[in-house]
Amino acid sequence: MARWRIGNDYTGSAAVKVMKNNADDPYSTPDSERWKFLYNSKLPKVNIADMELCNVISRPGLNDGAVYNYHPAGSNSSNYQKCEGSGGGMSEWFYRNSAFPTLRYNVPLFDWKAKKGGGSNRYNQQMVHWTDSGSYYRGQGGFYAVGNYAQVGWVEGFTGSVSQYGSMAYGALTRITARDTIDAFNKFLSRDKRLIVWNLPGNNVPLDEAAPLAPNGTKTFKITPQALVIAKPGFHVDTATPAQLAIDTSRIPVKVIAAADIALPAGISFYETGIPLPDMVALDVHFYNGSVINYPSSPVDLDFGAEYWFDGTKIYFAASQAMRARFFLYLEDNSPPTSGGNRVWRTFTENGVAVFQLLRPGSANPPNWNDIYVDTRWPQVQILAEGYFNVAAGNDVIVDVAFDGTGMFPMVKYLTAHGGGSYQTLGFTVSGSWNAMYRLPFVKRLKYIYNGNQYHAGESTYCELTANNARFHTFAGNVGDYYNRGDSPGNWRTSGAYAPSGIRYYIFGIPQP
Repeated sequence: MARWRIGNDYTGSAAVKVMKNNADDPYSTPDSERWKFLYNSKLPKVNIADMELCNVISRPGLNDGAVYNYHPAGSNSSNYQKCEGSGGGMSEWFYRNSAFPTLRYNVPLFDWKAKKGGGSNRYNQQMVHWTDSGSYYRGQGGFYAVGNYAQVGWVEGFTGSVSQYGSMAYGALTRITARDTIDAFNKFLSRDKRLIVWNLPGNNVPLDEAAPLAPNGTKTFKITPQALVIAKPGFHVDTATPAQLAIDTSRIPVKVIAAADIALPAGISFYETGIPLPDMVALDVHFYNGSVINYPSSPVDLDFGAEYWFDGTKIYFAASQAMRARFFLYLEDNSPPTSGGNRVWRTFTENGVAVFQLLRPGSANPPNWNDIYVDTRWPQVQILAEGYFNVAAGNDVIVDVAFDGTGMFPMVKYLTAHGGGSYQTLGFTVSGSWNAMYRLPFVKRLKYIYNGNQYHAGESTYCELTANNARFHTFAGNVGDYYNRGDSPGNWRTSGAYAPSGIRYYIFGIPQP
């Protein structure tokens, strides 16, 4: 069994620590040797505020008239938490920040995970496809992009195009469709998405984490029949704010229930997790070859990527070619806490492996997913680096972020910040206007090179990730499209780009297996 300790450590601070290797002492191992910890309560907290399933289309028929549904029941356009506008086989969903009661940030780090259309169970948004606006002469124009391009974003200062949508100071929106047949021109249609909302800032706001104080004799540790709470050193556990808490079993950290770096053959293969996978899981995955990961996709290989899906205990992949996949599989359980008088910690053996769990006080035996605060099978997600930088204009501007990845599997996540827009700013319909938007990243490579050196459109971004460095590439100032107009062949034109003004990034990591 992994060695663990609840109590003061070598600094005199109250902490919960679980070691990866039994040869390491949880009391004396320096916090800086982060690759040795499966869990360390002194590190910044990483948790998910919510994982929301979006797959309801109230008017699925082509000729169905419009209807507007507000949640919770009895709310309206001015005070809803969630709103669905549905008609003609399509629904637009709006999520105000109030839909996520534990969310601590106006603009959070977030993800949309979209299933492939046509009733498929596969997620395909990390595939690359050509987009045709319908204005090109014999296909002479357009761009290649991953499926993140087809997602909207988190908005600030949003006003709906119809009064029924009201306004949102902050929130997310998306569109799903029952007419989701996949063809050469519609690769990223979907009727089934998951919105993953992290309790981490997605803009230039700093992490809301109080720096620990020198131990001063203040009460920092409390166990009651309802909760286990540990304050950061120097803060009183009874009055500490969320930023001043190291552990609060009412706020469960995100669980990485499977993680690996594996070789994928071309075609279909699978990874066995050994755990029956519930519906509400989310996979962060980097597909790559060689020693450098390009995220969210290769900037040069337009036939590179894989679809993935879950079945029983397995993660399946359908790869376009032989490649590697590095992934974290997250689980979110919104079920209520159980009851049954279980102890705060629990030990048992499963498949010959000794397991230690730190639980909500008073949980059932066995506990639910949502009762488990720490489990030695599932490492804590650590933040190896995080920050925000402004994007300068230029064709392939590079920003390097160095970090210490010793003994860790690093993964990069980031959002791109943009200014105001409306309706067709993104290249597809958004029913409203906004003062700012934060989007998932995507490579957007022009089919035809512009001006001899613009291979990427102005929205295009990607990150080259190695063991100790993240190199971001941006192209603000480049065109958004370069094409030969179908109604006047020979008349090549450009269109503008909704270029990013900044990037909010995180380098996550877990100890290497």
